[in-house]
Amino acid sequence: MSERLNALVAVIKKPHGFSAAIGEEVIEVSAPVSTAAVLYEKIRNTLEYQEEHLLRRNAIARFLQRHMGEGKQLSTFASDLLRELVWAKYLPNKAVPTHLAETLAAVIAKYEVLLAAAKKHKTEREVMTAWVLDAMATEVEYTVAPPHHDEALVSYMYQEMRERVDWDASFDATEEERDLRLFIAIHRALLKSNNATLRYRVLTLYYPAWSGPSLVSLAHEIAGNLAAITHKVDSEISHLVVERLTRLLRRRAGVFRVLRDVIEHDAHHFHALTDDPDALDREVGHALHERTKVFRTRLRRTVVRAIFFLFITKMLLALVLEVPYDYFIAKDTPRYPLLINIFFPPFFLALLSLTVSIPEKRNEDDYRAAIRALLVGADHTILNFRFKRETHSAWYTLFNVVYAATFLFVFGLIGALLHRIGFHALSITLFIFFLSLVTFFGIRIRNSTKDIVASEARSGIIGTAFDVFMLPIVRAGSWLSVKVAKINIFIFFFDFMIEAPFKVAIRFVESWLAFVREKKEEI
Repeated sequence: MSERLNALVAVIKKPHGFSAAIGEEVIEVSAPVSTAAVLYEKIRNTLEYQEEHLLRRNAIARFLQRHMGEGKQLSTFASDLLRELVWAKYLPNKAVPTHLAETLAAVIAKYEVLLAAAKKHKTEREVMTAWVLDAMATEVEYTVAPPHHDEALVSYMYQEMRERVDWDASFDATEEERDLRLFIAIHRALLKSNNATLRYRVLTLYYPAWSGPSLVSLAHEIAGNLAAITHKVDSEISHLVVERLTRLLRRRAGVFRVLRDVIEHDAHHFHALTDDPDALDREVGHALHERTKVFRTRLRRTVVRAIFFLFITKMLLALVLEVPYDYFIAKDTPRYPLLINIFFPPFFLALLSLTVSIPEKRNEDDYRAAIRALLVGADHTILNFRFKRETHSAWYTLFNVVYAATFLFVFGLIGALLHRIGFHALSITLFIFFLSLVTFFGIRIRNSTKDIVASEARSGIIGTAFDVFMLPIVRAGSWLSVKVAKINIFIFFFDFMIEAPFKVAIRFVESWLAFVREKKEEI
């Protein structure tokens, strides 16, 4: 095996997770309290479309944001943060050592220097504060649950793809810039890292000593250049080259995930497995089969969450907007447009999401061939590719005009059809609004097959026509999803009106239960 693969296997061999020493004090919470906290998190997370692996980090960010305005240093809440994470089962009960709070407090303390610097910027105060919170929440998660295996896999894929990506000579970037953008793209494609995670990871690339309880002098150095640093990091994360590379690497990332699964199954005998092609093929097939099953389960769970969210929000909007409008203004409007508006979006989302097909036999052959090539250092069409500069032909302007016309035609046709069957202006607007969002999320869920299917899907004439017709709707849904996320009143209500008193109530109940247990032991 290559040195880089040996390094990956060595990391995977090491035990990970919490391993408190015998007799060491650990955080323990009561089952009723934990049940209530888990239920709250499930309800809260249903109201926002987020990848499952981001939920713990988001919970950490909410905690930090909730305590920022209390006039106390955030580092003093380190122990409370750990307990809340155990409540919600983001961390295991009776396994997290209490002394971890000291390390966590030191990590949070250095970010308070950056927060103080961010507050001094009048024009970009909110943006920079959010940036620092993103980086802090990510490092807090890295501290309480270090992703050793994930980062080792990123490192391995980066080293492999660095030699397999053939950059076009027309790119006017330095080798260091190419390497950085390739790393960011791999992190995003392989681990599905969001901007918050990447802000922290890129920051640690510029300042390797920042990870962990860093020196105070380094915190002040970064704080003094905070505006320039945040702009530089964000410009690299959002670079067009990174976006294009991410799209190209997404299917290839699945090969590396399955390879990790094979190693994790029996890391101590993986070396012997590489000398037996038939046994290796069997292990790859088994790992891919298990990952496909997990993918289908997560897909169904994601769809159910999305449908529940759509149904609830649509019902509330109907009660707040459509029903009063129908009753007081459009008195003769039939009831079936309202029913269509309520039930069609969840149904259409289910139709789009649950009709996903995976060519399992072809996919298994692709994975086996790609992993064999990876292990022997050979080229393969799934792994190797040429990265060319994006150019537009002379027809590009004409295509934009045609696309704009298609956009107007599609939405005009939908509006005309709805008007013909009795929809009024408000119900048409709400139907198009939810149709756009549902289509975007449905296509996004369907595209998640790229995480498990190595080869490009084959589209026929019907599929191509469907893509052309749905593209304007998907584009509108993409734009709306960003805007809606910023004005989600349900999230605002939960985060600022319910979460704080709920967590206080939970803490009170837990203290009461502890008091009762103490009195019981005295008896």
